[in-house]
Amino acid sequence: MKVAVILVGTELLNGGMLDTNSIYIAQELNKYGMEMEFKITVRDFKDEIYRAIDYCKKNVDLIIMSGGLGPTIDDITKDVIADYVKKPLIVDPEELEELKEKFKRGGYTFTNINKKEVEKPQGAITFKNDVGMAPAVYIDDIVAFPGVPKELYNMLPKFLNWYAKEKNLLDDEIYIKDLITYGIAESLLDEAVREFFTEDGIYYEFLVKDYGVLIRLQSKMSEKNKVEKIIKKIYNKIGEFIFGEDNDRLEKKVVELIKEKNLTISTAESCTGGMLASKLIDVSGVSENFYEGIVSYSNEAKMKRLGVSKETLEKYGAVSEETAREMLMGLHTDIGLATTGIAGPNGGTEEKPVGLVYMGIKIKNKIYIEKKIFKGDRNKVRERTVSHTLFKLIKILNEDV
Repeated sequence: MKVAVILVGTELLNGGMLDTNSIYIAQELNKYGMEMEFKITVRDFKDEIYRAIDYCKKNVDLIIMSGGLGPTIDDITKDVIADYVKKPLIVDPEELEELKEKFKRGGYTFTNINKKEVEKPQGAITFKNDVGMAPAVYIDDIVAFPGVPKELYNMLPKFLNWYAKEKNLLDDEIYIKDLITYGIAESLLDEAVREFFTEDGIYYEFLVKDYGVLIRLQSKMSEKNKVEKIIKKIYNKIGEFIFGEDNDRLEKKVVELIKEKNLTISTAESCTGGMLASKLIDVSGVSENFYEGIVSYSNEAKMKRLGVSKETLEKYGAVSEETAREMLMGLHTDIGLATTGIAGPNGGTEEKPVGLVYMGIKIKNKIYIEKKIFKGDRNKVRERTVSHTLFKLIKILNEDV
């Protein structure tokens, strides 16, 4: 089944707002084997929205719209849909009362203009908004959602589940499996795995994320066994680069491993400025294992908080293997992580360029130091330092502890 997405909002075209909704919509459509053929972004102008609907209607089976369901003068999505399907806008008394009750519970004043949020074309079906005001509206293979992401996230799964049943799309569900890799380029991944995909109906693609590159395998549920055989072959060939599957993340995998092995962990950070500790603390339940995170940005802090010697700093500099090693020695948990580097954009030299980072890992009495030069802006260097440190720790914990 082919789907088009229409994103409504002038702010999406003038730089005022970044579109993330279409990414979420595509991910949800994948679960039902529904293909997003294209997406269109339009301003809050009736003629432009109308033309977009008309074009989509001629080319796809379902139109998903996002934005323009609020109470203000520029919220005109439902007006245009009503014009297109030639139906008047009506208000369901029960939905109006429910909206008023939401305002009351939230401590807001309901005014007549807010009634617009529950208007819908006559004959339309609505889907309850549990986290906002305006419900989603469906009529004639056109469904419209508010542009607020959390409201879309609340209602789109409800709609797709209902729609899939209505259209008998659940006879053979889609099976999707993500293998999450780190430390290998997308081109090399493709070269490594393409030989395994020779049968019709089993597809793969690569998705580059900030935490790694995903190999996404997709087929009908009836072909799941074939996909699982391919997955085994991929593990046999490039398993050293795979750290998890589906919803796994580097920090989540680290916390799982240190819990499994009953280890404590601390961090000492310079160039990453607390990002490493923050990633670990994002994982629920880590408090049983995480002891402290020290941001020792200045040389004085490295000496005072971690016991790095003045002589080491003067001889080798803050960005050095020796300093990273002494930062680790200042941590007194089973595992210690240390980062020191030049994130840029200034501060680099020919000997120590921007992007140079030393990452240290101490596990009990063993110390591992790795030197890397990361490309990218200041934030990208810091993010890559964090990701690489966590990936290295996962490998060590899996192999040596």
